[in-house]
Amino acid sequence: MLRNYLTIALRNVLKNKVFSGINILGLGIGLAACLLIFQFVRYELSYDTFHAKIDRTYRVTNDRFQQGKLIQHGTITYPTIGPAMARDFPEIEEYTRLMPGFGLNIRIDDQHFRGGDSHFADEHFFSVFSFSMLAGDRVSALKEPFSAVLTEHAARRYFPALRTDYTAMIGKTFYWGLDKVPYTVTGVCQDVPANSHIQFDVLMSYATLIQVTKSDADNSWTWSDMRHYLVLKPGVDYKQLEAKFDAFSDRYFQGDKVSGSVEKFYLQPLRDAHLYSHYEYDIAKVASGKAVWAMLIVALFILLIAWINYINLTTSRALDRAKEVGLRKVMGALKSQLIKQFILESLIITSLSFGAALVLVQLLQASFNTITGNDLSLWQVIQTTDAQTLIGVAAFLLVGALVSGFYPALVLSSYQPVTVLKGKFQRSGRGNFLRKALVIVQFTSSAALITGTIIVSKQLNYINDMDLGMVIDNTVVVSAPELATWDSSFVQRVEDYKHALLQVDGVESAATSGNLPGDRLARGFDLHLKEQTSAKYTMSYLGADHHFVTTYHVSLAAGRGFLPTDHQVNYDAIRSVMLNVKAVRLLGIDNPEDAVGKELTDDEHTWTIVGVFNDFHQESLKNPIEAMILMPVYSTFADTSIKIKTEDTKHVLASIEGIYKKYFPGNSFEYFFLKDRYNRQYTDDMRFGQIIGIFTGLAIIVACLGLIGLSSYTAMQRTKEIGIRKVLGASVVHIVSLLSADFVRLVLVAAVLSIPIAYFGMQNWLQGYAYRVTPGWVQFVVPLLLVLLIAAVTISFQVLKAAMKNPVDTLKHE
Repeated sequence: MLRNYLTIALRNVLKNKVFSGINILGLGIGLAACLLIFQFVRYELSYDTFHAKIDRTYRVTNDRFQQGKLIQHGTITYPTIGPAMARDFPEIEEYTRLMPGFGLNIRIDDQHFRGGDSHFADEHFFSVFSFSMLAGDRVSALKEPFSAVLTEHAARRYFPALRTDYTAMIGKTFYWGLDKVPYTVTGVCQDVPANSHIQFDVLMSYATLIQVTKSDADNSWTWSDMRHYLVLKPGVDYKQLEAKFDAFSDRYFQGDKVSGSVEKFYLQPLRDAHLYSHYEYDIAKVASGKAVWAMLIVALFILLIAWINYINLTTSRALDRAKEVGLRKVMGALKSQLIKQFILESLIITSLSFGAALVLVQLLQASFNTITGNDLSLWQVIQTTDAQTLIGVAAFLLVGALVSGFYPALVLSSYQPVTVLKGKFQRSGRGNFLRKALVIVQFTSSAALITGTIIVSKQLNYINDMDLGMVIDNTVVVSAPELATWDSSFVQRVEDYKHALLQVDGVESAATSGNLPGDRLARGFDLHLKEQTSAKYTMSYLGADHHFVTTYHVSLAAGRGFLPTDHQVNYDAIRSVMLNVKAVRLLGIDNPEDAVGKELTDDEHTWTIVGVFNDFHQESLKNPIEAMILMPVYSTFADTSIKIKTEDTKHVLASIEGIYKKYFPGNSFEYFFLKDRYNRQYTDDMRFGQIIGIFTGLAIIVACLGLIGLSSYTAMQRTKEIGIRKVLGASVVHIVSLLSADFVRLVLVAAVLSIPIAYFGMQNWLQGYAYRVTPGWVQFVVPLLLVLLIAAVTISFQVLKAAMKNPVDTLKHE
């Protein structure tokens, strides 16, 4: 019997090549879109899952309050927090703490290696995290001062002669920057997986910090630069432990007496560190959880549309299959047998569609990886996904295929042979209603996706076009010299270096600064006007030279910019600062002119406000502009921003490199274009915009295939009516408009229903931006008109073909 079902099913598939092709293509596109998005979603959800203790590991986060106002929401906190919590709370099994070492400059003999990430990590690090060791003891590798663990990539880079003999690397030494004490390699671990929220090339022992800082890195309650991770004992509810942190804060910080702020501590599950982190000073490799789940919803929409297509396309052929069903019932076929037959046909179509989807995935994989920025493959995802998830996905697809095949099977098997063979076959009103409802669902989804795509695109354009309050275009940044020594001659050497740069044809200006646009700035606390002591404030801190304001075209609201005489080799001797307008207003001064000449203090230093500059967006538009204090500071860690005004960048860069090497011999020359780095803040958003745009297009294509099926069905059902109307003098235009009206109404209803769905969905997405567009009626009307136009063109093609038939042939057929 199964063989007979299979033979008949394959015969029907091959007999109706166009119908089968449309069905396979529609389902294939839908399944391919789902498989691609499943790769992306599964990868994003896989972050840190390789750690054995992930379900019990949490990182400590910290909110700081002054005068009842939240001034910092971050992952950085004090050196003592992890050890004190482990000591006070028996629920904690172990902890680890680390501090970023930032950019690496490794010196081995006369060779220098620049670049990469580093952290100072304590001896518990490899107990908390499951990074695999290739050489060395994971328990003691980070125990002693000036010990270090390298990743295999870093190890091969620093000690190429040893190739992959990692054991032989144990005991080797290197210097970090200008340090006089060497670090000893005590371990080599596997390269950090790409799906780890912590990335590093070198880990240096936290004991080094303790020794160098004379125990401040171990005992300080005010040095806020450390990150802490806790592993809880099995069965501990982290929320119940978190509830005890208020008493912990009161006990050690006594309100704001110790740190100057009221401290609130929380726990974030390690699983959430990648997708649900909106913290300042975060070292995690982060992405948007909202965007990831939005893509999964898009995938489900596309698959739903594809399954609806199959239902509509199959039932649209009801007239072709009606006599077949009638004859088979007369010959004794049971309804259950017919249902099995039609479901088998559905499974065959689905299987062929899945094969087509696999081919499409292979063809599109490279382009998809370029958009996502990940090295993904379907096979890799299958290998790394747990069996339970794979079974769930397979079951979902199978159930969807069965459900989408069951309704057509039920409809086709329900024909009454007497009625059918008499030629009096008609469709039920209930069946028509369901098909129309399904079309509404399809185009509601499509219109909502179009609206979302337009609003995402508008927000991204807003980001690109918005006036930042500074100019970052045509700015080349040369990295700070890694081997420069701070002494009394350094400031003059930098001034001479910048002067030489200005002699290069094509260089407009140059400035040095401790941070660049796009960087998260450090904060200064307890700031207030010297004449006012009742309130203290927090401001972001930027150290820069006297050319910074002019190089970045930051406009002044009052006073003057920095002068060369404002700089001092001794930080404690600096007496001049500049504030932005937001800082001035924070201090209670409405007119920037009134701020000039006033004295600002943090109770340890006092400065005169010499100028007020207009606000600019130091960070992305996701973050509000903060009160900022600009200080005339030189530093050996300061990069040089060089504004160029020529298209011959190759010649200019060569000249800049020559000057750099003249003034900083022995240092490696590295540069980048600031705008590229600044825009990396929007990488996830740009990626989301591209993906949603592409898959919205696929959704529309698949929906239109379904509309072809329904309009074809209607035209077939009304063939006799069309013939009679033409005999009575109806024009082709009249017939087309008559038959199209129902479909246009369906699509119009769908477009209207999509508006609230798209509105609430995009409002939720836009909440992630402090500065965002306000969607107007245009963003909702354009998709409505676009969907109507696409539907009208699709419908008209099918209806016009039926309306152009000769009525003689039509009525003769009837």
